[in-house]
This record gives sequence, structure tokens and C-alpha cells, in this order.
Amino acid sequence: MRPSLRIALTGVTAGALVSVLASCSGSGSDAAGDGTVTITVSGRPPATNAAALKTFDARVAEFQKANPKIKIKTNEYQYDQQSFQTKVGGGTLETIVRVPLTEMSGLIKRRQIADLTADFKTLKHSEDFNDVALGPAKGVDGKLYGIPTEEYALGLVYNRDLFEKAGLDPDKPPASWSEVRTAAKAISEKTDATGYAQMTKENTGGWMLTAMAYSFGDSMQEQSGGKWANTFERPGSGAEKALKALKDMRWTDDSMGKNQLRNITDMEKDFSAGKIGMTIAGPSMVGHYIQQYKGDPKTIGLGAMPVDGTSKRTLAGGTIAVISPRATEQQREAAAKFIDFYYLSTKYDVGLAEKDAVVKKKDGAAIGVPTVPFYKPAIADPVQAAVDKQANVPIGNFAPYSSTLGDYELAIEPPVEAQNVYKALDSAVQAVLTRQDADPAEQLKKAAAQVKSQVERAQN
Repeated sequence: MRPSLRIALTGVTAGALVSVLASCSGSGSDAAGDGTVTITVSGRPPATNAAALKTFDARVAEFQKANPKIKIKTNEYQYDQQSFQTKVGGGTLETIVRVPLTEMSGLIKRRQIADLTADFKTLKHSEDFNDVALGPAKGVDGKLYGIPTEEYALGLVYNRDLFEKAGLDPDKPPASWSEVRTAAKAISEKTDATGYAQMTKENTGGWMLTAMAYSFGDSMQEQSGGKWANTFERPGSGAEKALKALKDMRWTDDSMGKNQLRNITDMEKDFSAGKIGMTIAGPSMVGHYIQQYKGDPKTIGLGAMPVDGTSKRTLAGGTIAVISPRATEQQREAAAKFIDFYYLSTKYDVGLAEKDAVVKKKDGAAIGVPTVPFYKPAIADPVQAAVDKQANVPIGNFAPYSSTLGDYELAIEPPVEAQNVYKALDSAVQAVLTRQDADPAEQLKKAAAQVKSQVERAQN
């Protein structure tokens, strides 16, 4: 079923909300004789990042001031598979941990995170939450096991100046992969830049190939007999079509340049230097281009994910806040309240959203970069309008993305061992882009064989 979405130009970033969140108040449930409940929140910035740490501590203090019966302990723990398993087994898992969307199915199946179905209903505007954004946090039993904190949908990031130099319309970026091929060839022939480039290293090759497979109307894993299995190696799969498209651009058109080994940072640096005309990425790349690499906001554009055929699909990802399965009822209630305060309030509160945007703009952040809304239009639209008033980037440059996202199905990353699947697929993508004789179908078979046992073991 195709979702109906609108873009809400808002978000929570370091440096914002230090002074604007105090109005989100409440009190924790009794846990001790004096009614005090204590929870541990992971993700505190390290001391080496003094500015971020100061902001984090200030926001925690704001929450505790508004909720004197909830005591917050914090630490620097960041999720990774191995340490999470150790913490769960040893009973030392923090009350709140943020995990990638891809990890949810395994954590739910192993009962390593708490059921938050009832706790979620206590949040402000829980009934207005976007079902698509909430979907990855649900188990097959229909229960809710986490609260989304960030979500993105991939699109086409492009250089508007290079489009003009190549005789292309920067207000009408390619909408299909055949159009991407045509545009990439034009950019390569008429400018000194690479027409189209794709990430290939450190699991990004498999990540981007998955996004392309979705855009070709296919999946990477399917469920049969109650278990998931890789399907990307099937003859004629979306992954095979995607690799063939890349092979044509690389070797027939010579529109992908010579460097085929890039991770996210490499891609952002080369794109920001004007060396690349187009690539697939999330909207966050726009912010990095403007803030980190000091790129001219007028030169960057964001379009919808190119597709092949009539099906409009793109890959969505992000993070979900989960709660320890050992948390008491009172701790779960307090933790849900903190998650609402820290991550969600500026996504539904118009006043806080605009104040947040003002603070972020003063800190030099890019205001006006689109994101996936967490709430239905009745809530998201007024927030968008409030933040839009503070925009310091040309929002029109992102209209090809924001105006069409509502037509797209948002497909989450492969549910089982996604990162290992991506790692295996890195080699397939690199082979096709670095060896003219590499066969896409054969490379996908090798990748599937490499990761087959890992996917199976993860479900035992």
C-alpha cells in the first residue's frame, strides 16, 4: 500500500533546544518510596566534543527540571551488535538505546527489547503518528517495540551548475534511470565532472545497490515459511538490473569516471568540490554540503529517487529508540516521556519547532532541508510552515524531492543482517565498476553465497 506523506522541514540537532524545551513537562511514576524513578540514557557525546556535550547536558537538565521525579543517568554507549548482546545477556543494558531500523526484527524476535505498545499511547499526539514512520518499530505481532527518532528517504542529489553547463534543466532532474544515464553522459561530455557516481566502500555499495533494487520495483529479501532469505541473486532481480545499469554507464557511456572506490565521506568531498554531477544520497548530504564543506546552497539540488517502470519506491532508514526488556513499568513510562521530550517535541509542537529553527540558524545550520515527517499532515503541515519561515536555503531547489515524496512507497532496509548483506554486495558493485568483464549475475551469486549462512544463523 502506497503511503501518503508530506515533508516536514524540521529536526533535532546538536546546538538546538537548549532553551526551548522547558515547556515540555510532566512527572514520573512512583518507583521508590519517594516516587522517584531512575533511568539510564545512552548516547552522551564524548568530552572531546565539548560543544555537543554541553548541549546534551543542558537538555537533560531541562528535562529533569520539568520532571523532578525522574532522575537521569547518562553514558557514551553507542549501539553495536556485539556489545548489545553482551549487555542484554549480562543485564547491564541502558534503559534507552537508539538502534538502526535494520536491527529491529532481530531484537524483537530475540525478545531483547521491551514491548512499548501501551507506553507509546501515553505520548503527546501518538494517535497522529505517521503509520509509515512507525512501521519499522512494529513486530509481526502488531505490537510496538520502539519509538522512531530519525528517518530519511533517499533521493537524487545533483549539482545545478553542472546541469546548466550540460544543457540540462536544473529544475527538472532525471526521474528514471534511463534519464539518469542520459544526463550523466551529457555532464561527462560537456563538463570536466563525472556525470554520475555511486558509493561502493564500507557497506555503502550494498546500501546503494539495495536502494536501486527497490527503485526497480524489487526487494532484497523475502519471507517464506516464517523466515527471511536473500533474493537479490535471482535471475532478473532488481539488483541485477541495477548492476547492469551501472555497468552501462561505467563502460559503455564512460560517464562514471575512473574512481570507483568511495565511502560516504569521499562522495561528499568530491561532490562538494564540483567533481560529480549526480549521486544517490539522503537529504542529510545537503546539510553537510552547506555546513561542513561550505558549498553554495544555490548550486545543490535534490530530486526524487529515480525509478524504472511505474512503481515508485525508495529506501528509507533511520534510528529507533528502544527500551531495555528489564525496565520496570515506571522506568518505561519515564523513558518514553524522555524520548518524547528529547526527540519528538519539535516534530509536533509549532512553537518549539520555530524556536528550534531560530537557534539552529544562529548556530549556522541549514534550515529548509526536507525530512520525512513523523506525523500526519494536520500536525506536520503547521510545523513545516513555521520552520519554513526560518529557512536559509533555497527550498525551491528541493521541490523535485519534497513535492513527490508523497507518491513514493518507503521501503526499509533488509530486515535480517543488513550490514553483512551490504558488505557482501560491496564486492559485487566494485567488481562491476572496476572490471569490464565482470558479470552482474555472477557477482550477485557470489555475494549471496557469502552471506547466506549469516542470514540463516541470525534467525535460529
